[in-house]
Amino acid sequence: MHKVMRLEPTTRQGVRTEVFSTLAEYASGGAHGPIPVGLLFLKICDRLARAGIIENRPDGQEFERLKYSYPSVSFPDFGVPSVIADLIRQILWELYTERILAPASQSRAILDRDLNEARLTPLALFLDLDRVMLTPYGVDILTDSRERIQVHDPDGYLTNFWSAKPPPDPEMMRYLSESVSVFRSNHLLASVVLLGIASERLIEVLAESLRDALGDPDGTSWYSRYRNKDISKKFSSITNKLKEEYKQLDLNTDAFRAAELTFQHVRLARNDIAHPIGRQFSWNEVSGFLHNFVQYFGYVNQIIAFLSSNPRSQ
Repeated sequence: MHKVMRLEPTTRQGVRTEVFSTLAEYASGGAHGPIPVGLLFLKICDRLARAGIIENRPDGQEFERLKYSYPSVSFPDFGVPSVIADLIRQILWELYTERILAPASQSRAILDRDLNEARLTPLALFLDLDRVMLTPYGVDILTDSRERIQVHDPDGYLTNFWSAKPPPDPEMMRYLSESVSVFRSNHLLASVVLLGIASERLIEVLAESLRDALGDPDGTSWYSRYRNKDISKKFSSITNKLKEEYKQLDLNTDAFRAAELTFQHVRLARNDIAHPIGRQFSWNEVSGFLHNFVQYFGYVNQIIAFLSSNPRSQ
């Protein structure tokens, strides 16, 4: 697990994309299972090789054409770097827990074989983790052509931020990453709290950018007053100063109002948790917060980039 997390985010996302793409081929073709996991693994490896994420086999043979069996010790990596092979297995298991995949029903032939070889008791499970099924929900997700932001795909979700220009604040990303992680474990209150902290850090980075762009003494003077304000008033403080100093910035657009609305929604949700009033959050509601945070960040980051290119101090 630790080796997997040390992979570059772009590599992890590349592997996840090819896993999804392989499963999407099954979903769109109507072959929803049972799918042998060994064959699925090899198909994914072929896609990874074509994408340049792993090397082709030295003999030029496709992975899918390799013969595989179910060994008694562990499933082989077939020459794939172990950290990539482990990541594939991890992603497939996550898709089980996220209801996109399900174990297939155990076939009578496999049960008879294992019973005859004394490998299973008569009380053997009727579910087969060596063969996988796509759930109806999984088929919908995998064949969705609307390019929605998939919060169940952590690497893909976070790529929206890591690929931004300018790059995101590391402290904001630390809280946002944790928010996505606990959301996927269905810890909704914790996800909202962490997202609220990430949102406040994003606004703080915007304020620091505005301070630096204004320079001394105006920037320092404004920032000292700003820091003493309650979080509920900090957004309007930044807005008013931007309107005063940068009239070429149009802050009356729908995009700006949407960004402000997301900030306020997340702030109020976090506040309801900090001061318990019994508020409950649904999965869809928190998913919406995370989804909207992408556009919110994108808009604020545009302003940060603008300030960097238009300093008043020069």
